[in-house]
Amino acid sequence: MDSNSNVRREIILQTYRASLLLDKVGRELAAEQGLTSKQQWFILGMLYHEGEQALRDLTRNMLVSKQNMTGMVQRLRQGGYVATSEDKMDKRITLVSITDRGREAYEALVSSSRERNRDTFADFDAGELQELRRLMDKLVGHLMEKNGMSSSSREEEEEEHGH
Repeated sequence: MDSNSNVRREIILQTYRASLLLDKVGRELAAEQGLTSKQQWFILGMLYHEGEQALRDLTRNMLVSKQNMTGMVQRLRQGGYVATSEDKMDKRITLVSITDRGREAYEALVSSSRERNRDTFADFDAGELQELRRLMDKLVGHLMEKNGMSSSSREEEEEEHGH
């Protein structure tokens, strides 16, 4: 086995570890606002930035099943974070909108995540952050291309969730 093979393996392992740790932080931040998952945070972000959306559009944007999305929206509605209604033109379409409570929760999440992000990257100087961003963009872009995905959706998601 060549040395590059070991380096690649270590990069993948460390990326996986970082992903798990960042996932834990995201779940903790979401829980602080009474949410049961990070996906609920993402739904609130989409509604916060884009306004009312059809349930089917949320499902498509989140790459989850209709049943999964229906359950997440139901829990958000029960918590008072979103409201649902029927489309006036087509009663088969369920519309989802963010409530004032949902807006407040999303704004608190964005604020908390900025603080956490500062703490997470406190040991990096500006140049190291830029280089890490460049390398991660390159890696993710390559992986998305290999999987037939557009990189524009990833950029929109990052912007939407303050990452």
